[in-house]
Amino acid sequence: MARRSSPPANGAKPAAKARRKRQKDPSLADLKRQVLGLAKVSGTRELKRTNVDLSHLDFRLKASWRSALEVLQQAEEAMADWDSNPSEEYKTLFAEIDQAAAAYSASIERGFKLSDQLLRAADDLEAFAGELQTEAEELKAIEQVSRRQRRVRSLN
Repeated sequence: MARRSSPPANGAKPAAKARRKRQKDPSLADLKRQVLGLAKVSGTRELKRTNVDLSHLDFRLKASWRSALEVLQQAEEAMADWDSNPSEEYKTLFAEIDQAAAAYSASIERGFKLSDQLLRAADDLEAFAGELQTEAEELKAIEQVSRRQRRVRSLN
């Protein structure tokens, strides 16, 4: 005969409580996926190498994955807070970086313009050299005709 247990005090079934607890508690695979996704890495070695706060954890244990998830979520929240309101020191630093980047971009733009000018000047010089070469060939031809005429005159 099967034994019947007495009903729980508050009317809930014990199996339903256990199911609710299991639904709240993510599986090890889900924890790994979340942690690796937050850290933007592919494995535990890379995770420990890139996050010093997690290097002491033993990732064979589910509790370590939970701890890592908490640490990474807190870091993500802190980064979002910091990103929306950085300190004055960093605001100044970012402003200087923006100025340097703008100056660098302007310098690059000037470099491109100078490069274009040099290319046009080189093209002009090449065309001028071609004209001079043509003139030189014409002068050589005139000189040769002139020599022949001189020889003919001297023979006569």
